[in-house]
Amino acid sequence: MTMIYIHEFSTGIEVKRTSDGGWESGGFTGQYMNCTREIPPEILNAISSGEFSLSEGGLQDHPAIVGRQVGGYSVVAVVSRGRDDRGRGLSLYRYFWCEGKDYIEAILRSMISRFVFDPYYQPLSTGYPLNPDSQPVSLDKFAEYLDSSPPIVIPHEQPCTHLILNEIAKEIAKRQGQDYSWAYNVAALENPWYFQVIYPASSEAENNFKEVLARRPRDSVFISGEAGIKTAIKAIIKGRVKPEHINSLEIALAHPQIDAQSWNKLLDSRGASKAYQDKIYSEPMVRLLTLKALLIPKFLPEFLIWMQTAPKPDDCWEFCRKLQASIVTEYEKNIGGLPCLTRNVKDGIYSLLSRLITKPKFSPSDSTIKHKLRGLVHSKFDIPQLVKATKLLLTQKDGFWSQVYRVSFTKDLADALTQIPDLWEPGIITNYPEEQQKFLTNLQPFWRYPGKTDKNYLSLAQFFEEVEEPHFAAIFYQISTGEVPANIFYSLSRKGNVKKGTLFEMTLIRQKGWRDHIHSALYAGIYFVTDNLRLIIRGMVIGLLLGAIVLTTILLISSWWTSRYDKTLQASMDEKIAALEEELKSAQASTTDTNNPETLTEISPENQERFNRTDEAIKAMITNLTDDINQLPPNTLNSIGIPENVQDNNEYIVLFCVRQILGIDQDLQYGEIGKYNERWQEFSDAIKEYQKSKGANTPDGVIDKDGRTQRWLEEDIRNQCLNPDGG
Repeated sequence: MTMIYIHEFSTGIEVKRTSDGGWESGGFTGQYMNCTREIPPEILNAISSGEFSLSEGGLQDHPAIVGRQVGGYSVVAVVSRGRDDRGRGLSLYRYFWCEGKDYIEAILRSMISRFVFDPYYQPLSTGYPLNPDSQPVSLDKFAEYLDSSPPIVIPHEQPCTHLILNEIAKEIAKRQGQDYSWAYNVAALENPWYFQVIYPASSEAENNFKEVLARRPRDSVFISGEAGIKTAIKAIIKGRVKPEHINSLEIALAHPQIDAQSWNKLLDSRGASKAYQDKIYSEPMVRLLTLKALLIPKFLPEFLIWMQTAPKPDDCWEFCRKLQASIVTEYEKNIGGLPCLTRNVKDGIYSLLSRLITKPKFSPSDSTIKHKLRGLVHSKFDIPQLVKATKLLLTQKDGFWSQVYRVSFTKDLADALTQIPDLWEPGIITNYPEEQQKFLTNLQPFWRYPGKTDKNYLSLAQFFEEVEEPHFAAIFYQISTGEVPANIFYSLSRKGNVKKGTLFEMTLIRQKGWRDHIHSALYAGIYFVTDNLRLIIRGMVIGLLLGAIVLTTILLISSWWTSRYDKTLQASMDEKIAALEEELKSAQASTTDTNNPETLTEISPENQERFNRTDEAIKAMITNLTDDINQLPPNTLNSIGIPENVQDNNEYIVLFCVRQILGIDQDLQYGEIGKYNERWQEFSDAIKEYQKSKGANTPDGVIDKDGRTQRWLEEDIRNQCLNPDGG
């Protein structure tokens, strides 16, 4: 059993002895006393935000207890009544905490004899060993509260213990997917809505709690750690960014109940909407809207446009950069340590890319600011300027967006483009953040219908060309114009990146340049001379007969010189063109006819029916294996070979394992199996061989839903593909 230790600290006071041998407070010192270990900043932040605070008059004769999960810690606060040297009452806090979120019950069971505040008590510097084993707590008499919406006030007349209160809060939090907190034997709290369950100290306190909570707006949602979030936002606006503030935002982004609407309310309470609408460009407001663009990805394009309306856009960019730089410092300290913020930044970039290919609707208000936007308005003229702003954001020194773009976004986009043919089609692509889903879903048709183009993607191609990402530029030039500029095409070919005439499973067509036109013109000239040679000779004879000897001589000399020049030029161009064609041929040397899209035949009705049966079985397998995938130990998917950005995509994982079990090349795109006879046959033959290896008497090359082949595959995926170590 892993040894866990409880640590503690208490309110710092100047202790004065009384005549009867007791003590009283001579005032607060401003520092905590009796600390067994340095207090984690998450806990300090929660305390300063009032998440454990009783309000004046909130303490009765018996100590109150507050339990709360804070970040990655379990914390219990015991609040006792004390007196100062003038006889005035005061609340004194003694905090117990340990690493790990699931040990509040263990703290309650282990520390019950040490709960009372005692300034003379000297705790062990190592803390106290903790038995983390939990014991059953019956909730039979409290079952009715488990389906209620927090905050819940348990009637004072109903006997309840702190262990029962803890169990109620834990069960409610488990159903809602959030951290939990509760307050026991309290008369008044500074922020009662910060708790899921409250047990009042008296009937009067019960009525007061119900009255206060009834006045809280109906649309407000209980959010664990809301005070810490507000503190972080306030500090960031003032430019005092600390690690604990970034950590509070990171934790909040992982909270299932905090969505864009919740963030808007929190940020609007600090003036975000007013700053945006009234164009307030002070440094605090630029920081606030920068924060909004980080927390709400789809706001990022509007934020860039808003900055361009400033009298001094460069100042706005500098204010924005400074805030990003403070976040980058934390990001670089622990790479990958801000997964939620990083996810939001990536999704914001996808929102920007989508905006570059979308023509927003024109609104009447646009005309009033059009002269200020320098082209950045909601019309067809905003795209070139938005391309420039996007480039600046993603290349800005010390920028968080640019850091994430360089470190992981480009790799994730490449992986996503590779996977598009494998994702379920037609329909919306799932298991990605919102903006990325939209972006990839809109791209699907260009793979499903080769040759389809949309000129609105041209600005995206130009953007990737400007930021020197030729792979993406080539794809979006192909999508937008149906061809790829020769300089981009050949730069990829020379690097060996264009294989089998495709990139990301999309066929690329090189744009014809002046070399091609000269080549065509040379051959056209040769054909013209050959086809009209008789007429040319006849004209020369007639000219001689008419006495045009001088003219004929000039024509002959000119013809001889032109022919000689054309042959030299043609030979040189033929040599260069042959070299380029040979380069492409060598890259395609390993390609068989079935790998060329032009040689594939559309799937027959019979094979389509067999594929549909198999497809239904694979969908069932994905459902059946979801729990197994979700319960995998950390790093298992990495060891299997699943890219990090699709480790939440169970469809991709199951298809990957199916290919592995069947011994099929991972390059075989599932999306093509239901389109072409050749692809289906390759897949079906592999199924047939698998069935034979399992001893099937009549292997048919089809996976039937709930059939034995499906069961065999599910078992092998669990025991082999998802269990690489055989544990």
